[in-house]
Amino acid sequence: MNDTQYAKGITAEGLRIFLANWPSLSAEADESQQIVIDAKEKLLNGDTKPFAWCFLYEFPIRQHLNLAYSLILQGYSGLLSADQVKGWFQKIADTPGQIGAIPAIYDQIGNHFDATELSEEDAKRLLPTFAGTFGLGLSILNSLQCVLYHGCFLNELIERIRAGDDKALFDAIRIDPTVIGCPSVSVRISKAALLKDKRFFAKLRASLKGKMAKRKQANFEKMRLVFEVLHESGATRLTDSQLEQLFVDELDLYDNNEIGGGKAKALRKFADTYMKKNSTT
Repeated sequence: MNDTQYAKGITAEGLRIFLANWPSLSAEADESQQIVIDAKEKLLNGDTKPFAWCFLYEFPIRQHLNLAYSLILQGYSGLLSADQVKGWFQKIADTPGQIGAIPAIYDQIGNHFDATELSEEDAKRLLPTFAGTFGLGLSILNSLQCVLYHGCFLNELIERIRAGDDKALFDAIRIDPTVIGCPSVSVRISKAALLKDKRFFAKLRASLKGKMAKRKQANFEKMRLVFEVLHESGATRLTDSQLEQLFVDELDLYDNNEIGGGKAKALRKFADTYMKKNSTT
């Protein structure tokens, strides 16, 4: 087995483990959301506390995660302890490459809740904040979905919006329409309203109805996710030979058999697009 480290202990095997488990994680999140939808009369009634998570997208991703987990921990007070959460995070931190440990920790969290008996008193106490707490978890999932589609976290799209990038605004809305409540987005929409910018609002309406199907190509999604994982882990150089070794030989996500190296050049261009500060040699 090849044990080449591409960044901070991250190997192809660790990436394979994570990528293999991503579909099930996403599917479980969709299933959980459907449960909320089916029980909306009970979970989203007059007793439910007001909630929103779009404000988290204004923060850098690490701060977003820290704030979300802190708020989720508060929401599940009594069912989760700070030591438990710390232990899960410590296990990930202590695992070489970290990314390969995430699926196992995710299973441990699921098993914990499966084995936890929720008393009627606990349910009554948690019910008003359940939907909001779930929304905080959804913000994390949406940020990961953004990596699959655009090769960056939602927080980075919000940064581009602040810098005047309207395309980033429309891309962000297609991932999660609640970003329209972000102060940075609200400022841009207010400017468009002031200027009666009909073209902007036409694109805004289209983005609210838009679908991501054109970008949903499984292998390219996984490659964008891998590039972001490597970047977040400190990798700033991947040579052409490393790209071929990782994506062609190890992960089998890219076909590199075209005569004359055309596809190799396309892989280089893909890497330069989705991995920041990448080498070109």
